[in-house]
Amino acid sequence: MKRAFWQRVLLLMLWILFAAYPAYSSTYYVATDGNDSNTGSIDHPFKTIYPKAVGVVVAGDTIYVRGGTYTYSGSSTAITLPSKSGSSPINRCSLIGYNGERPLLDFSSMTGTSADGLKINGSYWYLKGIDFKGAPHNGIKISGGSFNIVEFCSSYENRNTGVQLGNGAANNQIINCDSYYNFDSPDGENADGFSPKLDVGTGNYFYGCRSWQNSDDAYDGYLRGADDVNTTYENCWAFKAGYLKSGAASSGNGNGFKMGGSDDKNLKHNATLKNCLSFSNRVKGFDQNNNKGSMTLYNCTSVSNGTYNYSIPSALASGKTATVTNCVYAGLGEIDLNDFVNQTTNSWMPPFVVTYEDFVSISPSAAYGARNADGSLPDINFMHLALGSDLIDGGTDVELPYHGSAPDLGAFEFYYVCTSPITSDLDGNCQVDFFDYALLADAWAGNLSDIAQFVTDWLTCNRDPDSECWQ
Repeated sequence: MKRAFWQRVLLLMLWILFAAYPAYSSTYYVATDGNDSNTGSIDHPFKTIYPKAVGVVVAGDTIYVRGGTYTYSGSSTAITLPSKSGSSPINRCSLIGYNGERPLLDFSSMTGTSADGLKINGSYWYLKGIDFKGAPHNGIKISGGSFNIVEFCSSYENRNTGVQLGNGAANNQIINCDSYYNFDSPDGENADGFSPKLDVGTGNYFYGCRSWQNSDDAYDGYLRGADDVNTTYENCWAFKAGYLKSGAASSGNGNGFKMGGSDDKNLKHNATLKNCLSFSNRVKGFDQNNNKGSMTLYNCTSVSNGTYNYSIPSALASGKTATVTNCVYAGLGEIDLNDFVNQTTNSWMPPFVVTYEDFVSISPSAAYGARNADGSLPDINFMHLALGSDLIDGGTDVELPYHGSAPDLGAFEFYYVCTSPITSDLDGNCQVDFFDYALLADAWAGNLSDIAQFVTDWLTCNRDPDSECWQ
């Protein structure tokens, strides 16, 4: 009886395994010295991503692009990624920079004004580790495609927006990407860093992205043709919007996060921003721009923007709300928040008093630095809270991770580093507690002196409220 039961369990597990994964997937390679008559193997790579490599892949296949510069010309979109029968996250087609190599797709020699560098029309594509430069229009355009992921890519010096989503594009993820120095001739009024705008779909998500010195806005949610869509930005940075690569001011709007807006001023873009940083933009840090949708800002930091750091002055559509919680502003610029905005534990509210002494550093230069090897944002001290700031543990729980007794204010949660390491503090949280006991018990191999040392440290630390264990 038991044997029959476990046989059924095993058969069910095998069925789930084979149902979840494609029976076969292929890998192809593209290199600058390749040839489209080759087999596409690593030793005999193709020459072109499109049309050759894209033309042969099916759902679940991967295209690896070797390092080097790939130069494009002509007046039509250079690379198109259509639907390849991928219908779920487990059988995506992938276009990836090979093994840490960094391919550059250079569209600077292309002509015209409407050609994009790379256009994703299909769904469930995964892009990673590729740079895009100089397209006549958008560097990357997700046009109608949904459930795509673009990770650890950069798009710069394009003649319009770096990364734009439209034509119903929905539920896409843009992760750890950079977009900068984009400028549309002659006046720079349209080139943004990232733009989920116009006729975009809902559910798009930006995480860990940076946008700087784009001639119009850093992030632009202006609608024309779509309404009541949702977009989320998390851990994203916006800086120097409305400036050119040279540092000169452009004629663009110059806002960090333009949360919405429309021609007739009645469309709704529901924007959620978490742990976002906006600084040194020519005009505004976080801008409603006549958006009638809901706007939720949690733990954001806005510093020295030209006019307003936070601006939500206009009435919303019926049933829509605006919420600003645990946010910080410092330096130049003011706030312009209407009475209908729900405000809780923000730095401009009692009992807080903000000075530059609240921060480890007020120099933003490190924000331009190289990303970490995994693509995550660089580790910086800019606008991180300093030990002793009353903004630490001063916030309201909005279901974001935090250390201490309550959330901090601003985009960066304070985490104290012990100046005097404690022997038994195994998880590095500056206190000896039962989390350390769990780690010790898990790894303990019969050394009673380790247990004795732990008990001594735990009792010593936790009976003295002034010790570092309680910081």
